[in-house]
Amino acid sequence: MRVVAVNQFYAPDHAATSQLLTELCEDLAAAGEDVTVIASRGGYLGGEALPAREHLRGVDVVRPYATRFGKATMAGRLADYLSFWATSVLAAALEAKPDVLLVLTTPPMIAAGGALVALARRLPLVTWVQDVYPEAAIQLGYLAPRGPASLALLGLGRATHHAAARIVALSEGMADRLVAQGAPRERIRVLPNWSDGRLVSPRGREDHPFRKTHGSDGRFLAMYSGNLGIGHDVRTFVEAARRLKDRLPELLVLFIGDGVRRAEAEALAKGLENVRFLPYQPHDAIGESLSAADVHLVSLREDLEGLLVPSKLYGALAAGRPVIYLGPPRCEVARVVREHDLGWTGHPGDVEGLCRALEDAVTRRTSWDEKGARARRIFDEHYDRPVSSARFRALLEEASKEPPPLAQRA
Repeated sequence: MRVVAVNQFYAPDHAATSQLLTELCEDLAAAGEDVTVIASRGGYLGGEALPAREHLRGVDVVRPYATRFGKATMAGRLADYLSFWATSVLAAALEAKPDVLLVLTTPPMIAAGGALVALARRLPLVTWVQDVYPEAAIQLGYLAPRGPASLALLGLGRATHHAAARIVALSEGMADRLVAQGAPRERIRVLPNWSDGRLVSPRGREDHPFRKTHGSDGRFLAMYSGNLGIGHDVRTFVEAARRLKDRLPELLVLFIGDGVRRAEAEALAKGLENVRFLPYQPHDAIGESLSAADVHLVSLREDLEGLLVPSKLYGALAAGRPVIYLGPPRCEVARVVREHDLGWTGHPGDVEGLCRALEDAVTRRTSWDEKGARARRIFDEHYDRPVSSARFRALLEEASKEPPPLAQRA
């Protein structure tokens, strides 16, 4: 099976979609599939241009020209999106004909470009939805609810859904959101994201190199690892640390990552010894950092239910650590944590509830360690990379055998 995949970011970039697509494509190539990826020469945060063409671990990577301003400004981000949209569509049209075209929906216009290529070349299209647009952008304040951009994106999304042979949603809640947009329910498949259980695995806290390096030996480490984005609650975590600094002195809240809310979190935590910040860790060291935590912190804004699914959950489960989650109760993270008793769930802004959960985790460590051990067992069964890659490969093969809907109409 020949697969052409399109996404704005790919290895060596550290963006979440880049890591997921990289792992999937490498696994497809290792299974004998012919895989080409079309990605930008720029990274999630901008930086130096990547090579126009290279062969990475069995995958051919094609990087057409696009601007690379990164995420610093909205104008730069839009320029990156639009320039990559134009050049990626052209690159996909010129690539040797695949059996299936896989396109991520971030940014949302990319999937619409994939639909155009699928129609022109009579290709089965699979769209992989990570965020539901334009609703996510509307809730985050980037677009007006009834503005021309929102209406245009809704129309493009509806047309793209009907062009796709298969639509991958990350959760049942996200599938419901896509159906509400007009996606045919029978074409949607729910495939959650994953982590790499070989790279991230449980390890003891004693003599842990990450804890030694960063001076957290002897502390109870509550870790937030990943994007500090506008869709996540950082204020509640910092405020809980403030209230607990005297009555729970062993607690250390550690934020690892970057994003638009990092400066806000640092300002809120000013003067707090029990809150620290580190940059993103190298991908090959992520297992060491994630396994250093005693508990992982995950959050999502209440109004983003079904529009985004925090991927931090899967790294925490791989590390065999319990999870404390703040967010909508019907989110996939809440469902997994509650269903398998893997930690605690609450609402953003519930500082007292979060304080009680952290106190319970510190004072009843044996019980919370049992939650962590259960987390790894659940991970091995449902969310490990080989399990997820095999499911995705089967879906791509299924899609490749179907006449694409737009080709039938054409």
